[in-house]
Amino acid sequence: MAQFTSENAAGHGRRGGQQSHRRSEEQYAALVLTNPSAAERVAHLIQRGHRLGLALRVIRISDRLSWGGR
Repeated sequence: MAQFTSENAAGHGRRGGQQSHRRSEEQYAALVLTNPSAAERVAHLIQRGHRLGLALRVIRISDRLSWGGR
């Protein structure tokens, strides 16, 4: 195993961030295809300045609450 350094930590952080963002984009694409209404709500939150990941989480939680906690 390679020694942990600030250089390889920074490299891993960038890759991790890219993977996380790509996963969020995939979730949003799936949401657009399956639930256009929720996708519009996510888009509205993004226009108001929220990040994609946070907007997806907010919509997911609010939908769960409105459906009785499923």
